[in-house]
Amino acid sequence: MIVTGASSGIGHALCCRLTAIGRPIISIDIGENPDEVDVERHYPCDLGSESDVAELFADLAKDFDISSVASLINVAGVPGTQPASKVFEVNVLAVRRLSRFVASYLTAGSSIVNVGSISGNGWQQRIDTYRSLLRLDDEEARNWWRDRKTSVEIDPYSFSKEAVIVWSMLNAGELQGTGIRCNVVSPGPVETPLLPTFREQIGNERIDWVLSHSGRAAKPDEIAQAIEWLAIGESGWVNGHHLVVDGGYTSGVLSGWIDLEGAPTPKVTHVD
Repeated sequence: MIVTGASSGIGHALCCRLTAIGRPIISIDIGENPDEVDVERHYPCDLGSESDVAELFADLAKDFDISSVASLINVAGVPGTQPASKVFEVNVLAVRRLSRFVASYLTAGSSIVNVGSISGNGWQQRIDTYRSLLRLDDEEARNWWRDRKTSVEIDPYSFSKEAVIVWSMLNAGELQGTGIRCNVVSPGPVETPLLPTFREQIGNERIDWVLSHSGRAAKPDEIAQAIEWLAIGESGWVNGHHLVVDGGYTSGVLSGWIDLEGAPTPKVTHVD
């Protein structure tokens, strides 16, 4: 199993779950090895650096038989308090590059699971934008984002998470016929070291309002449970699926038992 963002939060909880059932882990993170987790190999990597990612690919291909990997799980991401270019690079392009690289080695029965966010729940409003964007190569996509990042109707973080949700569905199509599945899990607020940063990004009032309807923030392990099920659980016919894991908040919004009219306006964070 290859897990990015493995050293903290959801990624760390997932590694703990997987190693507890005897699954070997190749961990990737900008930080050090995941604490208290016995991984096969840890690769420090800044996924916002194209050269770091290229070096990671070379090392993975040299050090491991990637065809034996059961799943790639893209947990790593950065919040909207980071520069817009980095948000796009890590949350969209690195996910796509890792998915395509690893998928070129994977065999039938393996899977890819990406982590989105309920901040990306509006993806259907911009589906044509994402289809067009995700047809571009990396450099073309960077140029596209550089030209349009302030005119896409939403903040960079939400845009990136909408894009990764659509990418996961498109990637399922790219992999059709290979026996490799691709799905995406979108959490609501989670009790991780990044939650204060998301409060800064979205605003305390909005986060607290969401939590008042879901009951509390999720524990990292509760999101890891869903990821594990999609990655290696009995989910063999689940493909191209967007699984929201937020304690029922999204269902409340969609069905109307949560009234958005009284919701505090979320803060829009855009860092150039």
